[in-house]
Amino acid sequence: MASPARASSMPFTFLGQPLRPATAWRIALVLVAVLGLHACGLYEVAAGLNTLKPEDTTQRTLAVSLLTLPAPPAATAPAAAPPRPPRPRSASAPSLPSVAPAPAPAPVEPEPPPPEEPVPPPPVEPPAPPPAPPVPEPPRLPPGVEDVPKTGRIAYRTTYTRMRGIRAMTFVDWNVDVARGRYDLWLRTVDPAGLLDLKSSGSLQAFGIAPEKYVERIEVANRELRAEFDWTARVVQFVGRGAGQPAGFLEGVQDPLSLQFHLPLLAQAYPSRFTPGADIGFQVARRGIEAYVFRAEAFEAVRIGDKDVRALKLDRPRGPNATRRVEIWMAPDYQWLPVRLRFTDTNDEVWDSVLAALPGEEQPRDPTQEEFIKP
Repeated sequence: MASPARASSMPFTFLGQPLRPATAWRIALVLVAVLGLHACGLYEVAAGLNTLKPEDTTQRTLAVSLLTLPAPPAATAPAAAPPRPPRPRSASAPSLPSVAPAPAPAPVEPEPPPPEEPVPPPPVEPPAPPPAPPVPEPPRLPPGVEDVPKTGRIAYRTTYTRMRGIRAMTFVDWNVDVARGRYDLWLRTVDPAGLLDLKSSGSLQAFGIAPEKYVERIEVANRELRAEFDWTARVVQFVGRGAGQPAGFLEGVQDPLSLQFHLPLLAQAYPSRFTPGADIGFQVARRGIEAYVFRAEAFEAVRIGDKDVRALKLDRPRGPNATRRVEIWMAPDYQWLPVRLRFTDTNDEVWDSVLAALPGEEQPRDPTQEEFIKP
């Protein structure tokens, strides 16, 4: 057994660590104080319980039993936990100064949209240059027309059985514009004047002469006839005493004056068709449309001045559809120029014209005109 002196000399330990005597005493005092505080607390609780009485109506005994939980529902999303109530602040806890809510920011006015940049107008394309005018095709001229003098005059000595004893002069002027493909013809009798005045104008086509306007005047009888050709519609209109209704026509149609130049052009282009026994036909418009069919009969001599000229006679006899007989003598040695023309009307009156001078010879002068007159 150990002696007391040895026991007092053993050092104090705490949690296995040696303590100095002063430290040990401090720890002992703390423990005593803690035990005293716990004893006071237990006494207060016991005193409060003794004041409760069984008959106090404010006191209720609660029966507590365990509830049977229902079967968990099918897998569903867990319900959000209700917000936890705020923990009551202890009276002794210092209160934080209330923070005034920050004032709501003033509504910011939206900045005005930046001004739209003006859209530049689309570039104005320069107007397309006007299409070049179509280059007119050169007129298709009848063969041999370029060999005909562009202007000229021929003269005929004319007799008319209705005016016996009178020998008139008949002049025919022509003007041919090859560049434009146009022609003008003018036939008139003079000395005495006023017996006959014919004019024809139109274009030159590959088939020959294409008349557009024909005018016939007989001043002594105060009579005028007109025929106007519409080549687009192929219709000819007639005006004047005894004129017929508008009528259609075929290519190659002629008037009484143009046929005198159309036949020579055909003969120069197709000489094989101008032989004895051949027929040459086309339409002629005067008061109406008539079919002219000329029969090439034979070559005959025509006396001109002091010279006989060989000429082919063409004859269009009268018949049921032919009111006038027309005879024409054409000289192949002078570009098939008509050297004689004879017309017989329905009253058997004859108009006979013979060439007064051959081409290249001096032509008789027009007593009323000193210069050529353009039709």
